[in-house]
Amino acid sequence: MFTGLATQVIYSGCDAHTAEFYSKASGTATTDANMDDPNSHLRQRPLLTVDEVITPQVGNYTIFARYVETGFATQVILNARLTRFYERDDWKRRLSALTSEALLLERGVDFGEQKSEGAESPTAEPISSGASSIEIAARAKLAEVKEKTEQRTGGKVKMVTVEELRARHKRSQEVAR
Repeated sequence: MFTGLATQVIYSGCDAHTAEFYSKASGTATTDANMDDPNSHLRQRPLLTVDEVITPQVGNYTIFARYVETGFATQVILNARLTRFYERDDWKRRLSALTSEALLLERGVDFGEQKSEGAESPTAEPISSGASSIEIAARAKLAEVKEKTEQRTGGKVKMVTVEELRARHKRSQEVAR
């Protein structure tokens, strides 16, 4: 399976078997053992040793990227630094540009209420008012949750409808343009 993936990311702490696989996959480098002596012998070593695969420099990881076409193939091995997205300058600018108010979403809604005997299950079919019984039941439950939330929090939690969220999103997209 490893060989079928074009890009492979190897973090530190892998097992010895995996490290051996990637050490062999990295290939070998040929170096001159003594640059001053023209008669010195060339020496081969793995590009990445097992130890270098298991323990890269602190905060780094190894990326194997392959590109294959008919008649041409290449492999690139990169050492990359792990960066939290909020440490990057482009994300800092993006996050600082967000000025919209945070939404508070209701948590802990209990839908496990016991069904009363003889009550009909809601259906998606429209009834005489034009709304389905599922929509009516959902609106009734939303109103009930909103009332309980306002009682519990003294009206401090603002409930937001999907329509309000869509309108806010549309306004933010227009402002971004």
